[in-house]
Amino acid sequence: MAVSWYSVVFLAASALGASIAPSNYILEKSACGRVWVTVHSPAIRLTGGRNLLDAIELNWDFSTCSDTPMQIGLFNDRPLSWKNALATFPVNSVAGFIITNISLGEGNLPAGWESGIGIKGPHCLWPWVGAGNSFIQSFNCLKIQPTWMEDNANKINKLRIGELAIPGTHNAGAWRFDTELSTVARDSFVLCQDRSIWAQLVYGIRYFDFRIAYYDFYDREEDRYWLNHNLIRVRPLLPLLREIRAFLDSTREVIFLDAHHFPVGFYHQNGAPIQQVHRGLLNLVQRELGPHIAPATQFSTNPGTRGPTLQTFVDAGRRLLFSYVDNSVVAGNRWLWPILPHLWANTNSPTELFRFLDNMIDRSPLPNARSPLFSAMAQTTPTVLDILLVRGSLRENADAVNRNVTARLKTRWRNNANIVSTDFFLGSDVTDVSIALSVERSNRL
Repeated sequence: MAVSWYSVVFLAASALGASIAPSNYILEKSACGRVWVTVHSPAIRLTGGRNLLDAIELNWDFSTCSDTPMQIGLFNDRPLSWKNALATFPVNSVAGFIITNISLGEGNLPAGWESGIGIKGPHCLWPWVGAGNSFIQSFNCLKIQPTWMEDNANKINKLRIGELAIPGTHNAGAWRFDTELSTVARDSFVLCQDRSIWAQLVYGIRYFDFRIAYYDFYDREEDRYWLNHNLIRVRPLLPLLREIRAFLDSTREVIFLDAHHFPVGFYHQNGAPIQQVHRGLLNLVQRELGPHIAPATQFSTNPGTRGPTLQTFVDAGRRLLFSYVDNSVVAGNRWLWPILPHLWANTNSPTELFRFLDNMIDRSPLPNARSPLFSAMAQTTPTVLDILLVRGSLRENADAVNRNVTARLKTRWRNNANIVSTDFFLGSDVTDVSIALSVERSNRL
């Protein structure tokens, strides 16, 4: 099969080649180094002018190997022989990636997770990657991690929440329009994700950055709360809360929900909070998620500390932490977790982004931080001119940083990163690396 490809050398990272799955359920194997599968966030243009969405990417890092494998291939099942490869490519660098012209397709969630609670543990979607010489020495798959906290509970539950490495999504609800005007699935400067909240949970995302707006023209109060990207309505909040509730009801995972920004309807023109709007949101969250909410009054620790252990929340059966950006509202509702620091560079330059995050992750958490958590916002921000002149897109911006986010998390950020929030999260390997780092950190205790 003829496949167009691009190979780019990026910052080499030390390998995390050991399997992150339980020992009797090996989905990833490597003699040295590591290979992994990601999904290309922008569309690629094929011969004839057709656009291909969700192209499969094959990634490798053999910087710890004495001999670099000579080839890498895409497979639709566990790689056993090169003759079963859908496509093969030469490996011309110690670390790099290839963009194939083969799409992920529908990407249905395996093991019963597409429409409800499925089988515990990590499971593979169809794309697999294999690398080696005459024989396949390393393999991995694009996988879901629906129960990764429970799967690794005997190790990571002794970590404090500020010591975990947690995969997160920036603007988590901006994944597809669901308004009276549009159901568009792809947009240049509004949509930051392309998987539902349910799918994000199943893939292993545990931190959700929500931007909540209020529109009083809906008859029912519960219908007035929406997730926005800045001033643009994207999706109603209520169905997404119910997806989170269904997941919490049937798993033992801990979820971090962050009311990060209120762009519309929550404040008077003088900046004072509209109390009844905030109260209505809190009532809605308590109604939908109440049995799972971990009140800060019961679990929070002193400023500058790393918080309670994961085991504390599991034992109490309270596995939803709700952070709130408005201190005045938190002061009157002590069950809310305080402002979660967001390490946001506010730049459209990848170079400036990583310079900023390198510095801030090294310094975090700050001694006076009220929250034990902090989130590295690992995405660039378009300028007004970028948007007006349609220079690039959020998908292209994500593609320019996600591979280096993966590399940074394995190296410079390895010991100190807490939450890492990305756009189009399948373009990085943050989830699998975060799981491996959490286990690694627990082994030091």
